[in-house]
Amino acid sequence: MVLPDHRWRCEVYLEGQYVAAGVGPKKTVKHIAAEEALATLRQTQAVVKSNLRKEGNVDAISRNQILARSGEEATRQEIKEDNIGNQLLRKMGWKGGGLGREGEGIAEPIKVKEQFSREGLGLDADKPGNQLSKRDIEEIIRNYASSDRQDDLRFSTELNNDERKQIHQISQKYGLRSKSYGQGRQRFLIVSRKVHKDQLIGQLLQEGQVGRYELVKPQASH
Repeated sequence: MVLPDHRWRCEVYLEGQYVAAGVGPKKTVKHIAAEEALATLRQTQAVVKSNLRKEGNVDAISRNQILARSGEEATRQEIKEDNIGNQLLRKMGWKGGGLGREGEGIAEPIKVKEQFSREGLGLDADKPGNQLSKRDIEEIIRNYASSDRQDDLRFSTELNNDERKQIHQISQKYGLRSKSYGQGRQRFLIVSRKVHKDQLIGQLLQEGQVGRYELVKPQASH
């Protein structure tokens, strides 16, 4: 509404309840009213704050860490008795261990790494951005999804577009939420759990903080 001094007054209501009002020029009065409403709500209502750090490599999972975890998992995997290769070798007298007459050959199967970038044969395996396979990434995300962890998974800025795409797809497969932040070489990705807002607020009321979310209590009025 227009006041006698030609300034404008804008009132803010929330679910039919008056919250605050702002007075000023027509072009900015809505902004003024919104700021007044936010100030009032901060004094009377709790606020859920997301403490998302914008530094892409702070506590982030690096490429080397992903490869190391994948390698540890691979060494724990064994060929099952019903494997056709296992059965054929045993028919030829193999009883386990290294291959060859004296057992001097390899004891572990040759591991296949899936390459999901567009480069094919002749690819330099040491070239940054072309080292991770789908299996490397999925192991970390699967473990996170099956755990009770409340924090987020943060993947470093080292990863390229193809690798981030794989993370998004695998996260969706396990019912997780994923989102990329930043631009260019500073772009990083965060994987987190999908939490219903009512459930989140309930946890925050009990614990005060859940993962990156924090419950900020109403400020004392002046």
